[in-house]
Amino acid sequence: DPRLVRADPWLRMAVIWRADSRTRVRRLVPFDLGRLLQGGPDLALQEGDEVILIGLPDVQWLSSAPVQRALRGEGASTRTEGGAAGSPAAECPALTALVTAARTTPQRFAHARLAAMPDGGATACPQLFIDYPALLPFLVDNAVLLVGEARLQGLLPILADTPLESLLEAAGGLTENADLANVELTRQPPADGGTIILQRTALDLRTRVLISQRMAPRDTLRIPRGFTDRDSGPVMLAGEFIRPGTYDIRRGERLSEVIARAGGLSPHAFPYGAVLTRESIRIRQQEGFQRSARDLEQGVMQAAAGQALGGTRGTAVDITGAVTAGREMAAALREARAAGRLVVEANPVVLAARPELDILLEPGDLLVMPKRPNDVTVVGSVLNPGSLQFATGWRAHQYVAAAGGAQRFADTSRAFIVLPNGTAAPAGLSAWQAGGPPVPPGSLIVVPQDPAPYANWAFLRDAASVFSQVAISGAALAVIAREGGRR
Repeated sequence: DPRLVRADPWLRMAVIWRADSRTRVRRLVPFDLGRLLQGGPDLALQEGDEVILIGLPDVQWLSSAPVQRALRGEGASTRTEGGAAGSPAAECPALTALVTAARTTPQRFAHARLAAMPDGGATACPQLFIDYPALLPFLVDNAVLLVGEARLQGLLPILADTPLESLLEAAGGLTENADLANVELTRQPPADGGTIILQRTALDLRTRVLISQRMAPRDTLRIPRGFTDRDSGPVMLAGEFIRPGTYDIRRGERLSEVIARAGGLSPHAFPYGAVLTRESIRIRQQEGFQRSARDLEQGVMQAAAGQALGGTRGTAVDITGAVTAGREMAAALREARAAGRLVVEANPVVLAARPELDILLEPGDLLVMPKRPNDVTVVGSVLNPGSLQFATGWRAHQYVAAAGGAQRFADTSRAFIVLPNGTAAPAGLSAWQAGGPPVPPGSLIVVPQDPAPYANWAFLRDAASVFSQVAISGAALAVIAREGGRR
């Protein structure tokens, strides 16, 4: 009675768990459940048979990370007795059976190792494979690998001589982006004289091949995506645009084109302070912070060890203070959040005159266009850190003086300015630096602390260059947060 079958069965294969009448050895007998439900050829059952209907979640688990690790001979213990509670063998004996089979004959599951799906973390073993451990190697051994533009991808168990049309129907069909004219079928034919040569065939599913093509276990069917100039994600424009919002982009679309689609800039826009953040750059910057933190910690340990071996008297306090300072710097670097800022030219007038500055956009980019600021911020070793009103023509030393002047242990020779466009320049506070360049509105002046108390610790003297990157990221994040608050 078809009404006894639960929802979402896998129609292309079900099995009978049967004991041989002569040897009493259990074996799996596959049959096509879909044909049977449609009135196709029936099967005679024997006493003691167990009919196993495979569900769609069971089929999806065949391509999971635990199964992939087991196919590589990893992730499960081969112990079957005395295993500790919670061990892979105790939780899912089917993985143990698969590991044993994969280690015994590595080439047996070569087709299945290509089903590398994203690792979604811990995946519970279906009850079906706990009750029937031998079922997992059997299904993997009799599966085709379907990859590409199909609704259901991965390892799909089938019988030999299954029509391609039936397989795709069971997989939920193809996506609307599938390239039907360039489908690739890879087949491993039966061994002939000990030599197995893979066969690759190009299929055009727009023809009758969809009905005539027959599939066999261990086949690989690759359905490519049709080419489109639409990129894989949108970009976001926030702040002083006529029409800010989210815009989809095509491949190769440039910044000026998206700004034009957004209606251009508002009269209050400050393109010199535009902030473009990109996820790939943020990841690289965050990795740089982590690497710098490790280098600082290694420098601390090496310098402390060198001082200890030197045996210089009176340096115990200096060593302790320097080690503590170095570790605090490393901790601050690890906690710092990278902005992923890319310095760009966002003025449409400049981009029209200099097309080489017009960058290509990537999915996920965020462009924040701030209002024209009227302040300059001074931070670091000054008496009164904070924001000051912008004054035309003022240089860094004038802003530092307005902030109360440098503190006693300030290192004015290493002071720098984070300009609104994201670049950094020396502040020019020393006499020999001639006062530095004029400071535009929206700039951040950073006055670091003098490392003279740690004159013998080179890694601390060089830390200012590392923290300049943190200051630039902080300035970019401040602009993003300010414009986000206005929205």
